[in-house]
Amino acid sequence: MNVDPEKDPVLARALVGTLRDEWRPAADAMASAKEWERRTYIVLTLAAAAARRDVWLTKWREARPDDCDAAAVQAAVVALQAS
Repeated sequence: MNVDPEKDPVLARALVGTLRDEWRPAADAMASAKEWERRTYIVLTLAAAAARRDVWLTKWREARPDDCDAAAVQAAVVALQAS
């Protein structure tokens, strides 16, 4: 997914973080999303990134095993891979 860094700097930062195997920008992006539509968009965008490279998601799950946001991204990855 292409994200315009000027229109969506939080999600753009999160995607750059995934390329650097950093999970905190993704966690910050999820924490910033208060509306369901926004959360869904972020989850699906991060899941698509994790489907290509999941080191950052693995680190997030290890650092915060009870984090519901990380679990949501992981579940979306599984759903994407099943389809």
